[in-house]
Amino acid sequence: MDGPKKVAVIVNPRSANGRTGKAWPALEHRFREVLPQFDVLKTDRPWHAAELTRQALHSGCDRIVSVGGDGTHHEVLNGFFDGYLPINPAASLAIFPHGTGSDLARTLGVLNAANALSLLNGSYSMKVDVGRVTFTLPGGAAQEVRYFINVADFGMGGTVVECVNRGTKRLGPFLTFLTALLRTLATYRNPLIKLQIDGELLEQRTVNVIIANGKYYGGGIHVAREARMDSGSFEVYVLGDIGFWKAVVNLPRFYTGSYIDRTDLVRRFTAHRVVAHSDERVLLNLDGEQPGQLPAAVEVLPSALRLVVPGSPDPTRA
Repeated sequence: MDGPKKVAVIVNPRSANGRTGKAWPALEHRFREVLPQFDVLKTDRPWHAAELTRQALHSGCDRIVSVGGDGTHHEVLNGFFDGYLPINPAASLAIFPHGTGSDLARTLGVLNAANALSLLNGSYSMKVDVGRVTFTLPGGAAQEVRYFINVADFGMGGTVVECVNRGTKRLGPFLTFLTALLRTLATYRNPLIKLQIDGELLEQRTVNVIIANGKYYGGGIHVAREARMDSGSFEVYVLGDIGFWKAVVNLPRFYTGSYIDRTDLVRRFTAHRVVAHSDERVLLNLDGEQPGQLPAAVEVLPSALRLVVPGSPDPTRA
């Protein structure tokens, strides 16, 4: 595949607690060493990255570079779609991780700045799957459609993300998420959720339901070690009615990904569509963002996005 012809770089100056904005002048100089021509578009409000991405794609850009954390990449991904339709299926997304969380970068094996820079003008992209979620807005008044590329979950995960996004992220991704996780566990009551997983019906109390396209979330948790972004399906993990102490004891398994071997803790599915309902308030997490709540329907869109990856046939190597 040839390299990009017209590139837009979407920069979120507020990512990494404002460090991205301060670092951008030096980063831009390094970008121009590998990408001689590109337009710089800076965000100044929530969801501005999605708006800027749509504008860039409509103007003929065939590569979008997302500079920021997982939240920025999430917004940029959503800018590739206008409602239910992709704006330009031939356009590609490249990420330059510079935020509090870098879970998508971990999944892709983009582990440092030099590695990320080498991909900006790279000619190798792969068609990866994307998740499309129809969910309920806060308060339950209306529904909205949003896309995710890495991991979605609902239950305690959504409440943890709400806690993270309300506070400071100065502790870094690992400690920020771990602190929020422990605080949430102390008071969380597992909801009763009705699930359809590719038509199979379940109804149970669960601490969390994880729908994974990528391998990592929560600042480095190896949540779905078997996930592949080009598989055409999700890894789905339905955790049990797990209480505080059992959850704390098994936290190391959660971080290393070995929790999925414990059939007493989790049920594993490979699925294309998950529908969830609850009479209780159950919050949703998409790529580290907390947009709303159940009811929700999650479906995989196979090969829906061209993603610039290291020169390997496996875009999910850990």
